Amino acid sequence: MDRYVVFACISFIAFALIPAAAAQPSGAVTGRVTNGETGRPLPSVNVIVESTGDGAQPRGTSTGPQGRFAVDGLAPGKYVVRARFVGFAPRSREVEVSAAESVGVQFALAPRTVGLDAVEVTAAPTVSETAEQLRKADIQEANPRDGGELLRTMSGVSAVRRGPVGLDPVVRGLRSRQVGVYVDGMRTFPAGPARMDSPLSHTGPSTMQSIEVAKGPYALTWGGGQLSAIRVETNDLFNVARGERLSGQLQTGYDSNFGSYDVTGTVSGRSDAFAYRVDGAYRTGNDYETGDGTSVPADFLNRELRAKVGYKLGDNQRLTAGGGYQRQDDVDYPGRLLNAQFFKTGRARLGYEYASGTGLVRSVEAKAYGYQTLHTMNNEGKVTYASENFPGPPLRVAVNADITTLGGRVVTQLAPSQDLRLKVGADGYRAHRDAERPFQVVKNGDPTTPGFYESKQIWPGVVTADAGVFAQATRLLGPVEATGTVRADMVWAGADEEQVTDVYLDIAKPGNGALDADALDRREFNVSGALMLTAPLSEAWTLSAGGGTAVRSASALERYADRFPSNKAQTSAEFIGNPRLDPERSWQADLELEARYDRVSFAVGGFARRISNYITLQDAPDVEPMLPLPIFAEGPFRYANGTATFYGGEMSASVAVLRSLTASVSGSYLWGKNLETDQPALGVAPLSGDIGVRYEPPQGRFYIEGTLGGVTEQDRVASILGETPTEGYVTLDLRGGLAVGRGISVKGGVTNLTDADYVNHLNAKNPYSGTPIPETGRIFFAGVNYAF
Repeated sequence: MDRYVVFACISFIAFALIPAAAAQPSGAVTGRVTNGETGRPLPSVNVIVESTGDGAQPRGTSTGPQGRFAVDGLAPGKYVVRARFVGFAPRSREVEVSAAESVGVQFALAPRTVGLDAVEVTAAPTVSETAEQLRKADIQEANPRDGGELLRTMSGVSAVRRGPVGLDPVVRGLRSRQVGVYVDGMRTFPAGPARMDSPLSHTGPSTMQSIEVAKGPYALTWGGGQLSAIRVETNDLFNVARGERLSGQLQTGYDSNFGSYDVTGTVSGRSDAFAYRVDGAYRTGNDYETGDGTSVPADFLNRELRAKVGYKLGDNQRLTAGGGYQRQDDVDYPGRLLNAQFFKTGRARLGYEYASGTGLVRSVEAKAYGYQTLHTMNNEGKVTYASENFPGPPLRVAVNADITTLGGRVVTQLAPSQDLRLKVGADGYRAHRDAERPFQVVKNGDPTTPGFYESKQIWPGVVTADAGVFAQATRLLGPVEATGTVRADMVWAGADEEQVTDVYLDIAKPGNGALDADALDRREFNVSGALMLTAPLSEAWTLSAGGGTAVRSASALERYADRFPSNKAQTSAEFIGNPRLDPERSWQADLELEARYDRVSFAVGGFARRISNYITLQDAPDVEPMLPLPIFAEGPFRYANGTATFYGGEMSASVAVLRSLTASVSGSYLWGKNLETDQPALGVAPLSGDIGVRYEPPQGRFYIEGTLGGVTEQDRVASILGETPTEGYVTLDLRGGLAVGRGISVKGGVTNLTDADYVNHLNAKNPYSGTPIPETGRIFFAGVNYAF
């Protein structure tokens, strides 16, 4: 007999035998589903209502254009309402339906970022999201002077300190150009060859809306030529209430020890169609003391101004434009041979956005941008500037560098069916770099006396360009969500033939004879791909697995540097570029288990990575150094290809002990080996962990938080590259905030309460003393914010 006939008969008998139950008025569940990040409604979301008691068949529906849904005809009882949508983390809620009543449910779904261990700066990585995110509130509470300091709050992510600001990102052992950085979709590069101005240093923390970190080859839709990536979005134009013509906030703060203070301000407004925003900041600081009282040079002065405007062409379309200027002056860099005299950068961008939320084409985004950064550094204030503490004649050394970058991006999101989402697009950039190093030997101790003078090109008019296309598909395969991404890039690199020195052509590539100018040009075609699978094991537990491969072409410094210190070593010797370097290719696999209950969350994950054509260093004993300084006891070196392997992982857990009290714990471990040198890979962070407690009443008027951090000693070091062991340490930080009222809030706290004397293992070394740059001792900080 047909199963449907059987089912109909059984249903008829049931209703005939239980007339009272059939006659009972039914209830309903209604609600709305929105994007938890933007607040916009989400149409076509799968909503399932399932009884928890009588075994009745689940009832399903989908949300309409405004994200609303309704399921009626429900018998009184308890139900679980589940909302699931491709590209978003699923959510569920238990409700009780009464007769003749409607129960309202609201869901704000969190978008998933493809790429294992994406970053939520305060949360552990979620393999299915593969990117942690740091939100506005977390950024403000962290009291950072620099975007790199924010990264140090994440598991598996850190930053290299070379001075008081400009901390350079490190993600699971990946550093420098291996980590792509994007600010509002713009691929961002430093101007300085030594990365004093790391890509994040030109965006002040006060203007950051969110920071997202993809810890592997899962950010292929962001851009090309990277093994990991960081994405920063600045303050949104349209998060101001419609009709709010003038609003904003003013904030000021002070940090002891650094003796630094800052003033930041925002003014914004919005009419029916037009929106604007202006952000400004002024920050300054001085030398700081370590836990043992040692003074470390740390002066800096930073000013920036940014503006955005937007115009809505209709309910679904808008145009945006933005620009900004930043200048940093007199920045001390104890971890470099020179200090920064100034950085100056100007940026501009235009954008178009279309978002329908329904139909085949869900969104279209197009963006064009350009920026220029100028950078000058010199040795004033260093021991080489005067002869008293330097075994040789005084020197006048400078580096003048600049970068001009133009780029663009277009991406379309499609919804061919309810369970399938597609993203296709293209992006690219062209960067022109130039840097020279003039130096002079001072005779007879008198700078006015003519002495030996020479100017050398570090970057001889280098141009690098990348044009890529990508496609990403996300589909529900039963209970499993699968996301696959593929990307193809064309890469060009070249240098100005008229600026390349004969010495460079002779020494850049030994074994093949001297190079000719044509050998400076390089063309590459690179293909990358990644796959992510996420499967719910139960209502609370989720298992995610991913893997992929990504390609990074050699940087301008690695290809064309003429005897300039490297970012891939802790020694200050000089390094020679190799224009024939093959691109690095990373192969990575990730696995993560996550659990989320009402009061408990837990995540643990691990990864393994192998990099072929890993760009490393080798001796170049046949090369004469450009600056024969006594501190250059080793080298010169040249860049070469090799192989490296890494593995490690992170874990985190959070427990709501009470309604207002939350305890958390996190930790990370990393192992890496450079097979070319048969030593540990450079910059492998030691085992570390944090324990935190936060008290915040439900009304959110104030919060108090304490964090105890511990790091073990690190003796797995790349001694050939000048890396030295560091000791373990423990720090304690306390912070809190209070909403006073009338738009006024205050915050304060103390970092390194015990005044521990310690060194972050990744920090650069002082090239003159050979010791790593220590971290700050105890710092008290306070700030006031006024919103209007």
